[in-house]
Amino acid sequence: MDVAVIGGSLAGLQAALTLGRARRRVVLFDDGQPRNRAAEHVHNYLGAEDPAPGELLAAGRRQVAAYGVEIRDARVDDVTVNDAGFVVDGVPVRAVVLATGLWDELPDVPGVAEGWGRSVVACPHCHGWEVRDQPLVQLGMRGAPDRSVARALLLSRWSSDVVLCTDGDALTDAQLERLSVAGVKVRTERVAEVSAPRVVLESGEVLAPERVFVVVRQHQQSDLAERLGCQVADGAVVADEGGRTTVPGVYAVGTTAAPALLAIGAAGHASTAAVAVHNDLLELDLGGGW
Repeated sequence: MDVAVIGGSLAGLQAALTLGRARRRVVLFDDGQPRNRAAEHVHNYLGAEDPAPGELLAAGRRQVAAYGVEIRDARVDDVTVNDAGFVVDGVPVRAVVLATGLWDELPDVPGVAEGWGRSVVACPHCHGWEVRDQPLVQLGMRGAPDRSVARALLLSRWSSDVVLCTDGDALTDAQLERLSVAGVKVRTERVAEVSAPRVVLESGEVLAPERVFVVVRQHQQSDLAERLGCQVADGAVVADEGGRTTVPGVYAVGTTAAPALLAIGAAGHASTAAVAVHNDLLELDLGGGW
């Protein structure tokens, strides 16, 4: 095989598609645990009218299979390096594309995890349009007031009725002034519970927004990059514009390398990186090196 793509969500599938169309021999490994699996719909994805995540991924699998990409339903926990390249789950390949993505650490508030992907969401660019002009709550991440304020200010562009619940974090006068200018109301007391999508404050007062937006902390789903010796900084695998990591023959695509990417951006990033993979393999084919 030429390339192993590890991770079968949007970035992984797009990398496999681009490489398959370049007539590369590709095997894709997927453990069936995409980051957005809890969401009801994928929004803001050009050409796809709000499909469920599973529908979009199933269509992608059918598409890449048509170009001879082998898909294996398996989680990859280790990659062996040898003189010829790499061995991934028993398959020798010349290059590895890491599309393992992220997982989201949610605020430690009862009910948030249960509502995640439905009544509780994170990204206004992904979910804001559907609840525009409705009452919304931005729930902060305790201990990260700067990020909580930034998210509330962003959310205020979709609705004039936004309440920031800091869950106990105090805010500076400057932060309160900025929120006031944006029309965001602030509640600093602790949050007792979030429930479909009511927000119950510690005092017992109940807020009833149309949707609860939360601040999350993002973490790499896999430590494969680190174990392969790739540089990791600020929670992302360090890669150049072509997805090349600090280890020759290993590439990182989508949110694995750029955590802030939206779904369509992750796919686009993977396509660009796949072109780089193909070109680099061509150089090897012609007697060059990495």
